[in-house]
Parts: sequence; structure tokens; C-alpha cells
Amino acid sequence: MVKLKEKFQSYSLFLFLIPLFFIFHGYIEFFGFFPLSFVLLNLIITFAGTLVLFLFSTILLKNKQKSSLLTFWLLLVFLFFGSIHDTIIKFLGHEFFSSYKFILLLLMIIFLFFLFILRKTSIPYKKTYLFLNTLFFIFILIELGSGIQKYVQQKKGANLIDNRFTAYKNYTPTTSFIDSLKPDIYFLVFDGMPSTKAMNEHWGFNNYALDTFLRNQNFYISENSKSNYNLTVLSLSSTLNMDYAPSIDISQDEIKMYFKASSSLLNNSLTNFLTKEGYQIFQYQPISFVNKDWDGSLFFKDMLYMNYFYKTLPGRIYRDLGWHFSSLKFNFINNFYNSKYEKRNIKAEEDINHLIHLVKNSCDTNKVLPQFVFAHFLIPHDPFIFDSSGKRKETSLTIQLSEEKQVSAFIDQVKYSNKLIEQLVTYIKRNNKKNTVILIEGDHGYRNIYGKKGYMIFENLNAIYLPGKDHKTLYPSISPVNSFRVILNKYFSANLPLLQDSSIFIPYTLPGEK
Repeated sequence: MVKLKEKFQSYSLFLFLIPLFFIFHGYIEFFGFFPLSFVLLNLIITFAGTLVLFLFSTILLKNKQKSSLLTFWLLLVFLFFGSIHDTIIKFLGHEFFSSYKFILLLLMIIFLFFLFILRKTSIPYKKTYLFLNTLFFIFILIELGSGIQKYVQQKKGANLIDNRFTAYKNYTPTTSFIDSLKPDIYFLVFDGMPSTKAMNEHWGFNNYALDTFLRNQNFYISENSKSNYNLTVLSLSSTLNMDYAPSIDISQDEIKMYFKASSSLLNNSLTNFLTKEGYQIFQYQPISFVNKDWDGSLFFKDMLYMNYFYKTLPGRIYRDLGWHFSSLKFNFINNFYNSKYEKRNIKAEEDINHLIHLVKNSCDTNKVLPQFVFAHFLIPHDPFIFDSSGKRKETSLTIQLSEEKQVSAFIDQVKYSNKLIEQLVTYIKRNNKKNTVILIEGDHGYRNIYGKKGYMIFENLNAIYLPGKDHKTLYPSISPVNSFRVILNKYFSANLPLLQDSSIFIPYTLPGEK
């Protein structure tokens, strides 16, 4: 203990402990949800930023101990600004004293005052070092204890929106089936794809060509289908769990709800059931944050950024004030934003092409084990990047659209989605084994680009192909929560009762919004 005290008095270990605590706290807060590579990247960036601040402080003060203390103050401001600002707003509301004008000016005054004090006075740095090192060492020990607790909870399913696995537990097989008789199952989700009936009634847009194609391919189309939720993560997790999410999990912290629901796409009643039946499972979807089968862009990547970057001073300025810069009429700013959105559009095109390749590559008429393939396409959902043929639009036409233009841009991507559906259905039926089930759905209906004005939000495409055209267990208003119940009952004699088809609206804020 004596040696430890001497080190705590002599070395500015807090410059290492503060960024470590910042990253560790963020990781523990959402334990089990972040890719380890993301956490390590942020740790490296934070350490690099600490070094830059220390070098900056050294230039100003020319003294190691005083530079360490100035760096400590700068770290507190840069890393914990978001928490400080949120606390001020909580008590003062959105008033002058919580505005950026006042707070940034106040921070500058405090910085200059602190710099003046450090230059002009002698600091008892040993006592200060001991206090700061001890304080943040204790903080990290507390986080470690919290991490152990979160690990235990995770093992019990606390990281899932629904860890009851009711449908899976209710499966009591009376018959066993050999693998060759088990159907391959393709679950193709087109994000925000409305039903033909809804688009015709609301917009006068006739999409019956898709329905005609699907019916000719012996699909059953649930004309009156409505999604069970208006949010992607809840809609898909309930579809795969074959059950509605517990209300307590929906009403909790919104960000944690997103993470839990996204984790439930990987661990749910259906995947547990199929794993037990010897299925190979492939999840080509960008919704879950830790998904070994998907190496493309993540749909909710802002939720990763907000856990670290959006808590910092630069992150908050970017999030809350960045839009001011986009409105300035300078060429270099316009070029920056055009370049940013062009890269987004190119990546979106690459992801769709990669997804098509993965689905097609999974087809094989000679495979031994049955397989479940889940592919999630981020169209026709905004951003509106593609024309009706699937060609990328000019970047400037994809950055901001007036509400009046959004519907026509959305319909363009519906037409592109139709082409992909026809292409994939034709390929799967031609190149995969004959007893293949294909389920095509929109996870919800149409929402405008910011999801604020809701109409047609539940009226989704829901089409099911059952080999042999045995549709007697299907009905016009079947919703996604019952789709896999019907499939398991038909092919595995699961005897799962059908649930009431309901739609539940969940108010929400988009990731990254205030």
C-alpha cells in the first residue's frame, strides 16, 4: 500500500485512468451490445486525444505537473461535456444559461482563469495527484463490479427484448423429421415496404404487377396485413420470437430498447427452435450490432456513435450545431457534404449488391443440412438513393427532399424493390431445393423521411410461399407475429396457437436526435 501511495503521489496516472474510465463506463452501460473492435477503436482515439491535449498543455505551461493538471481539466470538459450539459438542461431547461453561447463562453473564461492560476501559483501536486489517481481508480473498480453484474444478467437473457422464449418453450414435438424433409426457409425483409392495397388507397399507385408475379409463383398474399409495431427492431424481434414484446421492455430507456430488440434478432424463439432442429442459420441483416454474418454498414450506427462521440464536446457541437455549417454558402462546405452523402450512397449500393450475392450464394440443391436465411434490404425505406431501375441518383437529389417529393421518391424505390423481389424469388426457386419456404415482408409500412407523421405506418407487404400451395392455414389479415407459427405448425407439427393480430404504436425519437 505504501508503494502504491507513492506512485499515486508521483505519477499522473489519472491521465490514463480518465479515458479508460470514459470508455469502460460506456461499454458497461451497454454491456454486450458493442462490437469489441468499436470499443477498442474509441479507446485508441481517446488515448490519442489525451496525448494531444497533454502536448498542448505542455506548450502553454512548460511544466510537467502543471501540464498534467491542465490536461485533466480539458479531459473533463471534452469527454464529459454531454453529461454536464444534459444535467444543466435538466435543471434549467432550454434557457440562456444552458445555451451553447453561454456555456462555451463560460468554459473559455474558466480555462483562461485556470491557466492563469497554474502559471502564477505553486500547486501541491502530490496531494492533488493522490486524490485524482485514487478517485478514478475507485471509479474503475466500481465499473468492474458493475460489469461482473451485467455479465451475469446477460447470461440470463437480460440483453434481450424478450427472454421468455414462449413459443420455443411451448414446442413439444410428437414427431421427428429427417433433415432432408425439413424445408429451407428464406426470410426476405424489405424495410418499410407497404402493401399494394395501402399504396393504391392512399396514393393511387398500382403495384399489382408485384402481386401478380407473386401469385403466379404460388405465394399467398396477406392483403390486409398490418405490422405488429411501427419500429423495425420491435417488428422483427416479435416476428422472430413469434410473440409480442413485454410492455415493460418497450417502455424502458429508449436506446436500451433498441439494443435489446436488435440483439433479439440473433437470439429468439425461432432461431433457438431451428438450431435445435439442426439448421444452419445465416443472418444477412444490418440491424444487430454484433452480427458475424454481416460485414457491411449498420443501420443504427448512430447509436454506437452517441455512446462515445456524442457525449464529448466535439460530438455535441457536431450533433447540435453542425446543421448550421451545412446552410452556409461556401463551396468547400458544400463539397464536404456532397462528398459525405456520395460515399453514403455508394456504400448503400455496395451493401445491396453484396446482400444479393449472399442470398444467391446460399442457394444449393445438394446441401445436406437445412438452412434459414434472413436477408434485410434497407429499401424502399429512406434515404431515397435509387431510381425505379435501381440506378443511383445524382447525389444532390438524395440529400434533402421536401415532404411533397418524398412519396414519389419512395415509390421509385418500391419499383426497385419489386425488381429485386422478382429476381431473388426466381433465383431461389430455380437454384435451391424444392421444399423451400419463402417469406417476404415489409417490417412496417410507409413513414415519411423523419418518421414523425404517421399514416400507412402499419400496412405492410406480407407474402408467403409454401411448397405445394397449401394455404388453408393462412388468412387475409395474418400479421408477422403469426407467420412463423403457421410455418412451424405445418412443417414440424408444432401445434402453436395463433395470436391475435394487433398493431402497437410506439412513439420514438430517431437515433442521434435531441
